[in-house]
Amino acid sequence: MTVTLHYARPALYADYARAAVGVAICFLPLLFVASNAVTLALAALGALFLLFGARTALRHATQIVADDSGIAARGPFGGRIAWERLERLKLAYYATRRDRKGGWMHMTLAGDGRTLRLDSSLDGFNDVARLAARAGVANNLEISPATRANFAALDIALPAGAETPA
Repeated sequence: MTVTLHYARPALYADYARAAVGVAICFLPLLFVASNAVTLALAALGALFLLFGARTALRHATQIVADDSGIAARGPFGGRIAWERLERLKLAYYATRRDRKGGWMHMTLAGDGRTLRLDSSLDGFNDVARLAARAGVANNLEISPATRANFAALDIALPAGAETPA
């Protein structure tokens, strides 16, 4: 079974909009104000929004292809990791609210000298997480308690085994 995944278009479009608004808010005042410390700070902040927009464009241009043999990112800065060569697996949750009802997951996969980073705005993220969890168990990877808890939140049970400290 081969699964080709893309980042969700609504999430990408929202990120493009955030980047555009940030660039406009930071760079437009520079057209009307003489250079000083505030304008330098605005220019630096505007550069960060430009980088965020570039990162969004990279995500937009990248396809994630996963199958029973491995996972690959096709596009700029792509790479492939065979499941049997997976050396590190981390699943982190980033909350946007104190009640932890909003937020996203971020998965890091490393092996074969490559690192792939995926987040939960990827359509089919749970399917990739299941494949990664299976590979992590098969490779006897040490999986942290936080990663185990985050897999459990996705209804992916990992057998008990060696754990690293949180």
